[in-house]
Amino acid sequence: MNLDHLRYFKTIAECEHYGRAAEILHVSQPNLNYAVTQLESELGVPLFEKAGRNVRLTRYGRLFLQSVTESLQKLDESTRALQELGTGGGLVLLGSIRKLAAQTVPELMHGFLAQPGQECVRFELHTESGFSRDLLQAVAEERLDMAFVSHPGDDTVFENVAFARSPFVVVTPPNHPLAQKSSVTLRETLPYPFVYFSKRGGLRRPIDALFQKIGATPKIAYETEEDTVVAGMAAAGIAIVPDHPVLRCMDLKIIPLTDPDPGRTAYLCRKRGALQPTAAQRFFAFCQAQLSQGAAL
Repeated sequence: MNLDHLRYFKTIAECEHYGRAAEILHVSQPNLNYAVTQLESELGVPLFEKAGRNVRLTRYGRLFLQSVTESLQKLDESTRALQELGTGGGLVLLGSIRKLAAQTVPELMHGFLAQPGQECVRFELHTESGFSRDLLQAVAEERLDMAFVSHPGDDTVFENVAFARSPFVVVTPPNHPLAQKSSVTLRETLPYPFVYFSKRGGLRRPIDALFQKIGATPKIAYETEEDTVVAGMAAAGIAIVPDHPVLRCMDLKIIPLTDPDPGRTAYLCRKRGALQPTAAQRFFAFCQAQLSQGAAL
């Protein structure tokens, strides 16, 4: 059983006529007869029966056609995908923490696709696991080509590109004692209970590091994982969250944090030595250039 014979069988089944199938396939009718005979001999069942001048599928032929159609479709799709990869196109598999996936990553994808020669490149962006360690694991296992994360991977395993992110701010209810301030230091927040990130969240580590800089420990009233949830719960205390436009849609006072320096860093990571499609390599280089020039994202 060879691939040409399967394609011949499918075309005969669609035309229900050997002559018309021969014209479409640009082969002789005896070649088609031979192909069907070979298939029927190998399968041990008749695939066609005569219907006047035409032929029609037997019940065995109908079952076989379904399998052949599905198999040829998958083969053709795989062939096209590999051809795209070979010419610099194809699918790039990205992962991202949700905050970067909301704006930064789409802007980078749009900028890349706007360049000449990138028309055949497609992106698949995964954010279902919003935690950096899960995304890094997916990159290490080569389920993703690269990921945008809040902390770098092991330098011996990953190539990490650092870039600036928008700083942390303090959010409070409008009637909070700190709400009248135009800026605040971290030490000024110490008397108040915090809505804080849980240890599973990627933002816990950098916020803990801020408190370590001043040698203090926050009063934690509640813990949760998502930054928008942390901000939404700030009515029960205060919170430190990344500055983001969505905060302006909430009934909160947003106060710049001035000391210690609340600047933050994010990372684009890919696995060292991984075999990647040309499109993924070009996108990584594009991001590297763009992120090195940009302001906080």
